[in-house]
Amino acid sequence: MILLLLALPLVTAQSIEKVVVSVYPNGYVKVTEVIVPPNYSVAVDVPLLSSNVTGLSVFDQNGKPLLFEKNGSTLTVYLLNSTTQFNVTYFTASLTAKKGEIWNLSYSFPYPVTVKLPPGAIVVALSAVPLTITSDSITMPPGNQSVSYILPPPVTTTERTSTSSSQSPSPSQTQTTSNTQTNSTTAPTLTSTPQTPSKSLVTPSNTSQPTNGKSYAPLFGILAVVGISIGAFLFKKRSKSQKTNLPVSREELLAKLENLGLTDDEINALLYVYDHGGKARQADVRKALGIPKTTAWRMFKRLEEKGLVRVYKRGKENWVELIFT
Repeated sequence: MILLLLALPLVTAQSIEKVVVSVYPNGYVKVTEVIVPPNYSVAVDVPLLSSNVTGLSVFDQNGKPLLFEKNGSTLTVYLLNSTTQFNVTYFTASLTAKKGEIWNLSYSFPYPVTVKLPPGAIVVALSAVPLTITSDSITMPPGNQSVSYILPPPVTTTERTSTSSSQSPSPSQTQTTSNTQTNSTTAPTLTSTPQTPSKSLVTPSNTSQPTNGKSYAPLFGILAVVGISIGAFLFKKRSKSQKTNLPVSREELLAKLENLGLTDDEINALLYVYDHGGKARQADVRKALGIPKTTAWRMFKRLEEKGLVRVYKRGKENWVELIFT
């Protein structure tokens, strides 16, 4: 048995079923390799597109993590008896470079690679004839390959503002709709404060009772209560507004995140932090999204590596703070 195990310690992977390179607008790259190992293999060597990678993870067809060792641009994955397929996922910024307005993705790999460029990207040069081309991807043949592309200009804030104003009937209705959709915490205008109750209390007292020496103490007491309530409401709104005085609006942040190729959980996590003043406890975000602790830790690790958040310790808890660039 010992001799048999020594005779089959490693088997080099011969069947890489799929390699997908997803490029983000900032040049960051996510690579996913789908591997089908040979039968009865104990461990498999998997080539990587780069030796400088982060966020490396390996899961089998059932979502169970597998043990692995990295040596340069080669990954050794140790298999279970039930492993018939596994996925290798990692991130890297070493495959792309920008010169002027042109981005260039270059790599060397012995298998075909499917490249998914950012939305709206325009391909300006290819190193070889693609194997296949779809609406959102290009499959390049094995070998040394490069894809050059340019990104569309970002949508300016003035264009988005003019579009929303042309569709809305009035500036006041635009402000109301914006506050409702984005849960904005800016202080309300004077027209939104509840002035009608105090007005209705004054009017009956002036019209139904003449000034004949009767005591107005109850009326003044009611007006005082209403005034205190209004003041507390405005103070609360003002304090909340100051807390979330962030450099970009929620719509601008959402538009930016949708162009980065993030997952739904990553976008929702960043929006949650935004809605809580730009910083929040990591545990609160995780509970709000309903995801496991390990998954949340890996997610914020990826977001920190992309320069979108800063994770720091406050006491015994991890906090997440948005980074606006």
